[in-house]
Amino acid sequence: MFGAGAVSVLWPSERERGEAWSLVGFAGLALQNVTFAGIIAARLALARTAPADPGATPGLWAWHDAMFTLNGTFLAVALLGLSVAGLRARFIRRWHAALGFVAAGLQFSSACLAFAVMRGEGPLGLVGLAGWLAWVAWIAVYGMRLIRA
Repeated sequence: MFGAGAVSVLWPSERERGEAWSLVGFAGLALQNVTFAGIIAARLALARTAPADPGATPGLWAWHDAMFTLNGTFLAVALLGLSVAGLRARFIRRWHAALGFVAAGLQFSSACLAFAVMRGEGPLGLVGLAGWLAWVAWIAVYGMRLIRA
């Protein structure tokens, strides 16, 4: 709903400029939803098989972590696309777009650091947490802006 609302508001001005940043953002959201379905599937499989077959648990956790990493990457694409589209359409303010760019950078950095994070090397997991918190603020403000439009 969020992505469709954003595209419906931003697309007319993008079409005039010959751009499609909102569609890039929408694609990121769509891919993020697909990968999140994979994350949920891994969690359900863990709940179902871990007690019966402990040997399957490491493989399922590896699948879960890989999908979670891709989830952050696609979230970064969504943040980038919708921030650029919103800024160029003058739908969002500069500070809001900057927050989206920072959140996208943190999400992508977290995805790049995923191997080290999974090995438990220091506080690198906080990069992803900071990106996620920035995304929460970004989407809340963007959503309020969409509701007003």
